[in-house]
Amino acid sequence: MSGPILRLGTDELLTVVRKLDLLEVVVEQLLRHRDAPGNTLPKDAYGPAGEHVVFRDERTGTRCAVPAAGLRACRTAALTALAARQLLVPGVVTASVIGSGPVADLLIPVIVRHVPDVSHITLCPVGGPVADSVQPMLAEELEQAGIGLSVTPRMEEAVFGASLIALSGADPAGLRSGHVASGAVVVNASGQDLPEGLLHGVRRVFVDDLERLRSAGERRFVRVHHAEAGIHPSEQRGRVDSDLRQILRGERPGRTGLDHILLVELLGTDALDRTLAQRIHRTALLHGLGTFRPS
Repeated sequence: MSGPILRLGTDELLTVVRKLDLLEVVVEQLLRHRDAPGNTLPKDAYGPAGEHVVFRDERTGTRCAVPAAGLRACRTAALTALAARQLLVPGVVTASVIGSGPVADLLIPVIVRHVPDVSHITLCPVGGPVADSVQPMLAEELEQAGIGLSVTPRMEEAVFGASLIALSGADPAGLRSGHVASGAVVVNASGQDLPEGLLHGVRRVFVDDLERLRSAGERRFVRVHHAEAGIHPSEQRGRVDSDLRQILRGERPGRTGLDHILLVELLGTDALDRTLAQRIHRTALLHGLGTFRPS
C-alpha cells in the first residue's frame, strides 16, 4: 500500500465519537450478522509498535491509521450503551464506570449521548490515578446535560445504588453481591469472571454475540453454557440466556423482572472492527479531523 495516511490520535477519536452514532453502527452490524470474525481487521494491519491499526477504506480507497486501543474501546462503549438501552429498568439511571484507559474515557461520553435519563455517573478509575481522571471537555459536557459526576477510588462506593455498572480494564474481584442494587444491569468488558458471590445474585446472563462463545476461552459462564443439560440446578443461573442480536430482533426477551440483576458479558472487545474503523475514518474526513502523513 502507498499514498498518504490519515492519522488519528486519541483526541481526534474522542471528537469523532461525539459526531458519529456508534450505536447505529453496532446495531446495524448485529442485525445484519456482520459482527463476526470476518469483519475483523487482519493482525498485519498494525502500524509501528502496534499502537495504530492501518487500513484501506473500501469506499474511499484511502488509508487511515487509528489507535488500536481506541478502536476496540469504541466498540466496547457502543455495545455497553446498547445493552443498557435494551435491559435497564425504565426511569432515572445512575451509572458506574469502573476502570481506566481508553474504554473508560469513551464510555462516559457514549453513555451520556445514548443512554436516556441518566442523572449521575460515578467513575472509579481502578488502575489509574483518581486526580485529573475527567477531561475538562467531558466535565463541561456533563454539566450541560445536567448529569452529576463523582470520582472515587472505592469500587463498592462507585456501584452503590447504581442501575448501570460498566466494568472495563479492571479486576472485578472487588465487587460483592451486597454492592449491586436490585434491578441493576452489569456490563462486563473486563475479560475476567465476576466473583462467585456476585454471580449468585445474577438472574440472567447475556452476551453480545453467541457465535463468539466458541472462541471465548475458559471463562466460567462459557463452561457452564456448554455443560450437559443435566447440570446441577445451582449452576443453571450462570448459563447464557441469549445475545443482544436476539433481543434486538425480538426473538428472545430482555428483562423479565424489575428486580432482576442482569449480566452482559462482552466477548468481542479485542476485535479490530473493520466496519467501525471505516465509519470513523469517513467521519474524520467529513469534519477535517486528523493529520495526513506520508506512508
